[in-house]
Amino acid sequence: MGDEKVHLAVVFAAADGLPWAEGVRRLAHTLLVAKHLVAPLTSAARAGHRAAFVTVTRLDGSFGLSGVAEDAAPAGGVGGLVKTLAVEAPELFCRAVDLAPGLGAAEAAELVLQEAQDAAPAPVQVGRDGGRRVALTPAGDAPAATGAALTADDLLVVTGGGRGITARCAVALARAHRPGLLLLGRTALGEEPAWAHGLTDAAALKAAAVAHLKASGEKPTPKRVEQLYGAVVGEREVRRTLADIRAAGSEVEYLAVDITDASATAAALAPYRERITGLVHGAGVLADQLIAAKKAAEIERVFSVKLGGLRSVVAALEARRLRHVVLFSSVAGFFGNRGQSDYAMANEVLNAWAASFKGRHPEAHVSSLNWGAWDSGMVSPQIKAVFEERGIALIPEDTGTRLFAEQFDPERSGDVVTVLGPTTPLSVREDAAPAAPAVLERDLHALAADPLVADHVIGDAPVLPAAAALGWAAGAVERLTGRTVARVRDFTVHKGVVFDGGLEGARFRLAVDPTPDGAEADVRIVSEGADGTVRPHYAARVQWGAAAGGTVRVSGLPALGGGRDARGLYEDGTLFHGPSLRGLRRVLESAEARLVVECELAEHRPQGGALASERYAPGTADLLLQAALVWMRRHRDTASLPMGVADVELFEALPDGEPFLVVAEPVSVNGTGATLTVTACAADGRVLARFSGVSLVSTPQLAAKFAGR
Repeated sequence: MGDEKVHLAVVFAAADGLPWAEGVRRLAHTLLVAKHLVAPLTSAARAGHRAAFVTVTRLDGSFGLSGVAEDAAPAGGVGGLVKTLAVEAPELFCRAVDLAPGLGAAEAAELVLQEAQDAAPAPVQVGRDGGRRVALTPAGDAPAATGAALTADDLLVVTGGGRGITARCAVALARAHRPGLLLLGRTALGEEPAWAHGLTDAAALKAAAVAHLKASGEKPTPKRVEQLYGAVVGEREVRRTLADIRAAGSEVEYLAVDITDASATAAALAPYRERITGLVHGAGVLADQLIAAKKAAEIERVFSVKLGGLRSVVAALEARRLRHVVLFSSVAGFFGNRGQSDYAMANEVLNAWAASFKGRHPEAHVSSLNWGAWDSGMVSPQIKAVFEERGIALIPEDTGTRLFAEQFDPERSGDVVTVLGPTTPLSVREDAAPAAPAVLERDLHALAADPLVADHVIGDAPVLPAAAALGWAAGAVERLTGRTVARVRDFTVHKGVVFDGGLEGARFRLAVDPTPDGAEADVRIVSEGADGTVRPHYAARVQWGAAAGGTVRVSGLPALGGGRDARGLYEDGTLFHGPSLRGLRRVLESAEARLVVECELAEHRPQGGALASERYAPGTADLLLQAALVWMRRHRDTASLPMGVADVELFEALPDGEPFLVVAEPVSVNGTGATLTVTACAADGRVLARFSGVSLVSTPQLAAKFAGR
């Protein structure tokens, strides 16, 4: 695309009513579009712009996994492309959006814009139906189900079944269930050439191939030698597979056929059509290459076997007779995988196709198996070392074949789409920490009616809790970086956000400015009025990626359930908080040196959790600040408000609706305020969160307003 500047690409990757072949063609086209957009988008991102690649499909709002029409299934592969692009080009914002077909045009467009403007880089794949927003995650065990048992009376077609992992699985299946097996493969079986007899060593076989070519008057090029050697080794492996299956007790036949040829496949299977009751689709090829270098021929080669081959075989069979349909998919599609965009896309289509077939044939046992990487000859020592360094466990052959055979047990019939082996991506997105400043905009006015703000009223005006602003800062940085926020320093309240009409029409912005070392960012929250006036409200420095180290404990804490009821603190003017924020339950200690309060509160997560992070939620965090206000009233006899926190350490998320302890201890006191350390602990003293340097300013004029609540 030359030097054109591109900041946003939105690809509408499907259309209603497309036949299967056109759907696959468009799927390949979408990959080629991405190929040509990677460079300009990446250039824009490296120049400091937000650069995004967004795809839109309209399957079912859940990636086609609820069961769409068969011809619509190819569009389910788009997610595999976008997830792979996110890995290969981490500078880009990548999002695959699947919309429910019942959405109106205006609502659908609004949802697409929401996703394109999302600050969070994850999840990459999102489904929207107007009510729910769903992401694709590895699920636990499927609900218990009972399907047909596999018996010796069944005859299963196994594509790619003569060689490799699929062949080993076929042998394991024979040992476990003894069905009849009809193996399909591209390797043609014939008489082994005389020059190869008795030779097993690879070097000896290749030397014999060279000698044979010379004796035949043909130049022994490396390519030609490899062809002869591969043919001998391939035929031997097929024969060994057939022998192992027969030794396990199953009847087996082998058909040499190219399943990408629908006519040849139909002719080969015609004599068995009335007897076949199942299909295992294990055939597949790889053509690994980065998206930016993908060729149409490579895409065609991968798609033709995985997708064209599946359609050819199914078309040659009687679908109503198929009691068992098992597809070999891959976590490359489920998570995306560097260099395997077309393979990822094809496997995602298999997942959608499995759900579609199950919907049309609910009595059949249908499973799309998303395999992790096997510990086999297909994984080179170099790749294996990389996996080990990243902690990715490979599937041992005996484990994988056992898992495969177990998938035919009747109770596994609910596993329509399942991940087998470690639920670990084969490649991961690099650190997505922003290298340039980012500005996010949020409509805080809508919070005025939310209990978090509606129950935080001082006098007659709802006020945004400082804990909510702190949560917005932590949550925004966490979403921008994809990293867990464990620390916030120098949180300062310049001017609180008061919903009294004075900020009506104002736009609230959160600016994130990364530090030069890329380990933290300065965050500012401001409002801009209709007249252009900018008002600073809050500031903080947010640190990501550094988890608070080790387990810290507070000793000598009183047991839960003692002390005095704390409800009066919300009635005597000590605190002003309404019902949904009243989480101080019992005062267990009330000495000046240490106030200990038992707390419990159902968490607030307004605006889709935008004011929260992995370890922080605003409602429970506000209880630490409430405890500080209680200390100030008890021991300095004054109303007060928090003006800042020097250091927020987040060890674990505070319990949601479960009891925990808050300890408030003075650090320094002066005539107009005090500084405290406030710590949230589990009942055993384990520190969950610690607010050091909580700065309180005495506000005697607010005492009457507190009491009025």
